[in-house]
Amino acid sequence: MRRHGPVRLSVSAVIPALLLTACSAKGDPAPAATHHRGGAQADRKLTAQAQSALDAASDGGSSMVESGVERVSGGVHTQPGLTHGAACKLTVVCVGKGAAELVVTSAGAAGKKAVPCDGSVVFERLTAESALKVDVRGKPGAAGMIAWRINKT
Repeated sequence: MRRHGPVRLSVSAVIPALLLTACSAKGDPAPAATHHRGGAQADRKLTAQAQSALDAASDGGSSMVESGVERVSGGVHTQPGLTHGAACKLTVVCVGKGAAELVVTSAGAAGKKAVPCDGSVVFERLTAESALKVDVRGKPGAAGMIAWRINKT
């Protein structure tokens, strides 16, 4: 008499355990939210502060093209779909510690601007050219949240 039932059951019970162990090995990096004290709760607080500063500085009559809130560790990387020649205003706020750098690339030329992570509002006027690209990158040691918005002017 062949007894395959218990063997199949034990293999089906072991495979999920192996997968769970493989996915939670010590060598894997932790999610970005746990790299700083307070995790998700701190992210929510910093997001609210950055969003509030951004909202206070925004133009009521302008039409929004794009916006978002990102961790400083991940940065902002976007290529807005603007009509060639369209004028727009980029507003960036970083809340946390350290500083970030705003880099706008258009038609092969790049401009850089410092963005302190102290809640200050940084503005940049742009004219849409082909391949407009906006990046905000945290400098070494920086942490927090970046809120950003692009409005047509």
